[in-house]
Amino acid sequence: MGIQVELHSAGQRLEALPDPDGGSFDAAGDFDRLIPRDDPAFPLLGQVDPYGETHLGPTDMGSLITEVDRLLSRAKPGPEYRGLMRLRTMAIHCSTEQQQLVFIGD
Repeated sequence: MGIQVELHSAGQRLEALPDPDGGSFDAAGDFDRLIPRDDPAFPLLGQVDPYGETHLGPTDMGSLITEVDRLLSRAKPGPEYRGLMRLRTMAIHCSTEQQQLVFIGD
């Protein structure tokens, strides 16, 4: 299944965010192979626990968006790219609200 990312507000998962490709979505994923491990250029994504939960809050979103933007150039067209675009959309939403992103590993 890999890592899934959900947007939470007051401990509850939010659903139906506008998808960059049209429609709506409630989680992001499919970009596991791109998550850099032990790379100081990706301090937030590098700390994501592939087997547990990692929580990032609004103050982390500017840096997370920068890291996602760097990874977009490495993504294959299709699910990987769409997953990163969904993550980016979630991060933008989280940065303007008092919410958090929850990365859920296998």
